[in-house]
Amino acid sequence: MCALSPIFPRMWRRIAPTTGQSMNELDLAALMVSRVCHDLISPVAAVSNGLEILADEDDPAMKEQAMSLIAHSVGQAKARLLFARLAFGAMGSAGAEIDLGEAGEVATEFFKTGKAKLDWQAPRGAIDKEMVRVLLNLANMGADSIPRGGQLTVKIEPTRAHVAVTVTAKGTRANLAQDIRDGLELKTPFAELTGRTVQPYITSLLAKKLGSAIEVSFGPETVRFDVTFDRKAAAA
Repeated sequence: MCALSPIFPRMWRRIAPTTGQSMNELDLAALMVSRVCHDLISPVAAVSNGLEILADEDDPAMKEQAMSLIAHSVGQAKARLLFARLAFGAMGSAGAEIDLGEAGEVATEFFKTGKAKLDWQAPRGAIDKEMVRVLLNLANMGADSIPRGGQLTVKIEPTRAHVAVTVTAKGTRANLAQDIRDGLELKTPFAELTGRTVQPYITSLLAKKLGSAIEVSFGPETVRFDVTFDRKAAAA
């Protein structure tokens, strides 16, 4: 978690004045760490179960199944940590950029075992790390909006002046819960944020810090997020 914890107080000091809300920096860090831990509990618990089976079983077939479970769960935990590092963590110095190819590889591994099937549409090339944070968090929220599964399309169109991002989640009963919408619209009082709603709240704050705003639209069985970044405004 060392790559995650430093970013929240520094980030909040830069963007808090735009919200008009006061907060405890430690509370913000605690909420975000809670979110990351929630994503890691399942694969780590599966590793623990597999180790217990190895310790208690003499049946070679059961041991082989346990080893398969452990290998699969370790892969899941690694993918989720790498995703969290890009989506939430402190990556490099101010103004650092991240290659979209690298971000796509991380996202592909992260969504590989989920119900949402990722279609990553982006050219190679680097963009501001905080833009990457926003788009990865939007992709995560898109996947959450189609809990029964479906298609998750992440389209990134960078030019010299702008970076346009569209995240489209299409699946049965696609829906964005009201508390997530409130977080994206910064309507949630900080004191009422939870490990669930802190992600959309922080994502919207990051977009605002970059001089942009996230637009949400709905269609038949579809939830769509759009945001366009001005490279000069983001660098200012």
